Amino acid sequence: MNNLTQLMTGGQQALFNNQWGVLLLLFAGVFLLVIALMSLVYGFFDPVRSRFKSGFKGEALLSHELDQLSEQLLKHHKQFVPKDKSLLQRTATRMHHAGFHAKASIEHYYAIKVLLLVVLPLLTLISLSFVPSLKGTHLLSGVLIAAVVGYLGPSFFLDRLVSQRQKLIKRSFPDALDMIVICAEAGLGLDAAIQKVTAEITIGHPELATEFNLVLAEIRAGIDRHEALQKMVERTGIDDIRGLVSTIAQGMRFGTSVADTLRVYSEDLRDKRAHIAEEIAAKIGLKLIFPLGMCLLPAFLLLILAPVIEVFHKL
Repeated sequence: MNNLTQLMTGGQQALFNNQWGVLLLLFAGVFLLVIALMSLVYGFFDPVRSRFKSGFKGEALLSHELDQLSEQLLKHHKQFVPKDKSLLQRTATRMHHAGFHAKASIEHYYAIKVLLLVVLPLLTLISLSFVPSLKGTHLLSGVLIAAVVGYLGPSFFLDRLVSQRQKLIKRSFPDALDMIVICAEAGLGLDAAIQKVTAEITIGHPELATEFNLVLAEIRAGIDRHEALQKMVERTGIDDIRGLVSTIAQGMRFGTSVADTLRVYSEDLRDKRAHIAEEIAAKIGLKLIFPLGMCLLPAFLLLILAPVIEVFHKL
């Protein structure tokens, strides 16, 4: 009897401790959320800002709001941006590959991670607290899972954006290169050919057109052409563009015609695309074995064995 009483008392004490743990976690989440919102929105209601706000309308007002948010993030970036330089360099490279070239992109990325790390567990805790059948350990498990999703989710989403953007640029680059070859053979220089092709592919291939526009803007600003193209390679991370830049640099070093250099590289790239297509086509037969075996083989066995089964059933 004493053992049973002690067991019940221990169970009540554990439940009481779990409830207090959930409440403390809820209060901590609310406190962190308030601090994060105050740090992001700090200065938004400044009287000087309200005077500037009256002079902006439409897209200019939206751009002004984003600039104000970026300034606040840059001011408080030490609170949520890691100090590891190698990690920041890798993150900056991934942001460039995904198409985010703004100065405050890293601050926006880590601010979103911290905000999701606070908001998702808090929402999970609030939503699960309305389910009376759940225990305290289940609530804590749900909060931990939400925290992991909030912290790792932006990283997976960024990787997906990188892969999609690189895929789009890879698909559009051979066509743009053929157009550059045509323009170069028609007598245009490399810069003029890139400008002409950029104007033509803006609607169909906006990602590659954006990168070409950045290259042209850097060349107009006085940056060397090879350096501007090399920065494009760093922003995209695509091997085909890296090979083109190396080919152009080698041709300029040895005095080869730009049109001839581009034509040779275009032919090599076209052969490479053909080999990739042949490789994909060769793998189709192997990939079809499992769907055919899973879908068609049972039907064939049924057609073959059905008469035999009917004969044995009549006997």
